[in-house]
Order: sequence, then C-alpha cells, then structure tokens
Amino acid sequence: MRLKVDLLPRGSYPDVVILVDVLRGTTNAPILLEAGAQHIYLTPSLKTARLYAQENNLLLVGERDGVPIEGSNYPASPAELRNLSLERDVMYMAQSTPQAVRNLQGAKHVLLGSFYNARAVVKTAVELATEEIAIVCTGHDGNETLEDTVCAGFLARRIEKMKEVQLLDAARMAMALVRAFPDVQEALVQSSTGQQLQKLRLYEDIAVSSLISQTDRVPKLLEVIHHEETPVYRFQ
Repeated sequence: MRLKVDLLPRGSYPDVVILVDVLRGTTNAPILLEAGAQHIYLTPSLKTARLYAQENNLLLVGERDGVPIEGSNYPASPAELRNLSLERDVMYMAQSTPQAVRNLQGAKHVLLGSFYNARAVVKTAVELATEEIAIVCTGHDGNETLEDTVCAGFLARRIEKMKEVQLLDAARMAMALVRAFPDVQEALVQSSTGQQLQKLRLYEDIAVSSLISQTDRVPKLLEVIHHEETPVYRFQ
C-alpha cells in the first residue's frame, strides 16, 4: 500500500485521504462532534454557509484570518469550542478546509485529521485503505504551511508503524521534518499561521491544537449536497 503526503491538494486521490488543517480547521472538526454535533457542514462560500444554516437550523461557527465571522454563534477557537455542549448540528465556516475538500477528486474516503485526533484518524485510515493513504495538507492561500507539514509527517510515522507501506518521497520529507520538532507545539508557534494567532493573543488555541490524541472522533465525509450550484460537504 502506498503512503503519500501532498503539501497542497493536487491531482486525484483513488482511496483514503486524511486532510490536515491544524490551525484550526481539522482540529476544530472532531471537537465539534465531541461537543455534541451529530453532523458538521462545510462549504467554500460564506453566502451559502449562512443561507444553508438558516434553512436547516444549524449553528454557525467560523473565522477569517483568526477573527470570528460576523453573525456566527461561536468563534473557531478550539480552546472555547472544547468547553461547549451543543444541541444542534454545525455549519463550520473554516477558511481553508472546504476549499481543500473541493480538490480531493475521486477519493473514496475523506477523513479530517490533526494532532488532536491523531491515533483515531490513523487507525481509521489504515482500516479503510486498500491501495493508498494520502495525507493532504490544506496549506494557506495556496502556500505550504509548517504546521500542516509537521502534522502530516507525524501521522505518516504512525501509519508506517502500523502497516507495511511504500513511502513516497514527500512522505519521507515530512517525516524527517518531524525530527526537527520533537515538541510539535514549537512547530505551530514558529509557523506563519501560529504567529498570526499569537498577534491576536490566541495562545491557548495553539496549545490545544498541539495536544495529541485527545479524542476518538474522526470526521468522515458522508455526502456532497449542491445548494444553488455550490457544494456543501456533510461530515459525521
């Protein structure tokens, strides 16, 4: 079985994809499920997100560049979200994650992974895969990010320990980078996204995003709904 890492979404994916957006998209997703949401919805359009949430009585959680979106019920802060008790499903207005999902052509299974659900997402990916596991980083504004690359390498190392795999070179590179950051929080602190969050004094968000294997929840893409020609992705 092949194990590959893409530092940005590209090409087609024939089997299992673990999508990584550590700060903070794929860290928040399992936290929202653990907080009580049965389903999480993602869409690349803010307009569609608001309309679909209104039509389906969904809570709005969202941010842009670390700042809460006007009209949202909760900010996209893992430090805050992990203390909630939710009674409704959530429209999660993440910045990079839904755009990346849009580019995962052909994948049989799309899982959202991070340090926060590392053990569970690796176990699920290994159980589902038949020919390939692709760990795909969302990046930010079309650029690779340090925090996603280190997380991808971290997950790849765990998969390699569980399953005999054929490592492609980018996976080896990401795994090598993990050795430079034995404390993964340091990678998040040094990343450009982490520095932006520090300017906003969101230090606890960085700390929570660096916690390892805190939940068994693994958000998995169930279906793509088309709302006025814009895709809405439903995860459970």
